[in-house]
Amino acid sequence: MDDFTFMTSGSTGEPTRIVRSAREMLSDAAALAEKFGERLSAADFVAASVREEHFYGALWRNLLPAALGLPVAEGAVASVEDLISLSESGRFVFVTTPSFLEKAVHHPDFPSLRGSLADVVVSGAALRGDTAAAVMSLTGVSPLEIYGSTEAGTVAWRRRSDSDLFRLMDGVAGSADAEGRLVVDSPFAMTRPLVLRDAVSFASPGEFTILGRTDRFAKILESLVSLTAVERALESHPLVSAARAEAVDVGGVQRIGAIAVPSEEGRRALAEGTFTAVAARLRRDLVPVVGGLAFPRRLRFVGEMPYDLRGKVTAAAVKAALAAKCREPVVVSWRSTAEMLDAEMVFPPDGEWFAGHFPGFPILPGVAQLFSLRLFSLRAFGEFPGAASYRNVKFKRPIRPGERVRLKAERRSPCSLSFEYSVAGDVASSGTVQPL
Repeated sequence: MDDFTFMTSGSTGEPTRIVRSAREMLSDAAALAEKFGERLSAADFVAASVREEHFYGALWRNLLPAALGLPVAEGAVASVEDLISLSESGRFVFVTTPSFLEKAVHHPDFPSLRGSLADVVVSGAALRGDTAAAVMSLTGVSPLEIYGSTEAGTVAWRRRSDSDLFRLMDGVAGSADAEGRLVVDSPFAMTRPLVLRDAVSFASPGEFTILGRTDRFAKILESLVSLTAVERALESHPLVSAARAEAVDVGGVQRIGAIAVPSEEGRRALAEGTFTAVAARLRRDLVPVVGGLAFPRRLRFVGEMPYDLRGKVTAAAVKAALAAKCREPVVVSWRSTAEMLDAEMVFPPDGEWFAGHFPGFPILPGVAQLFSLRLFSLRAFGEFPGAASYRNVKFKRPIRPGERVRLKAERRSPCSLSFEYSVAGDVASSGTVQPL
């Protein structure tokens, strides 16, 4: 068997070409088969949303199923509808990423997979606790979370139904160095020992908690600020479920910027108040923790992290979200399938949409409604016409700051859809969108 060539994600820099020997890869697959084979082999086949050109996909979609003698479904899973179709062929193991699951748990038909999923395997990024709990509640399966890297191979695993701690794979030794970084001595790694970029805390010789990256620092006014520490502080607050920080230019000076996915409590606070008020509460609570220099000078609330196809959030994507001229409305509820979107949202009064439109009687501009339609259609369906023709668009009722707005969109073809905004049952606007 030939060696394997991969490109790292480049989430904090330029992607790097890495060559892994077939011997190391096969050894990794054999260890996974020994550890998890009994449960995985109870399935009829394996399906995956990840691709073989990435390390995780090559291992879990190619080598491990071959070691277990399990067939693999053709093509990459792109939607919950694909999973439901596959369930007609038997019980299966689903290999995926956190970004896929974060959307899947909001699909109205996701619970119908209960009994069809023999296991759910997830890797590529950190799986949020609320997403893991939702998968367990809806399908009865606690996801198997795999921790590793292209350079290190498989390092550890956990199921949160058993423990929040990661457990080292059999044959892998681990410790924390003087800087708190994880050091692994592993037969699956490129070098022995190998120092990883994650800070960890060991609860026992074989169990640890991941604290965050140790290589992400920004120089702010002659001081080094840990971006990971900023993210951890934000995520510790009850108003935030996930955050990502980067250094950004603010008025010609490098400052900390961050995007944050609000928790359910955070969404309520935003829907009932303003962006400014929620940011002020975060500042009040967190500046004593991280210091005024580290608290984000630019903070944007987003409905979801800007994951790429590998389930990673890159620095470029975070900076692009922070540079956007218009903030997202606050999503209060969300249901979507491959053909339908039904979401409730609020446009807080201090959003850029209302500036100058109109003084003394602010209403939401039609262009802002169409912008939000595009944003949420891309999130729900994965596509929207690059050059669009808006037809039969009618604006029947003004949308005021702070009102609860319902958006319903129906996908008629890959790039054609109809939409309707309403407030308390009254239609505010409607129309259709088609590619030019």
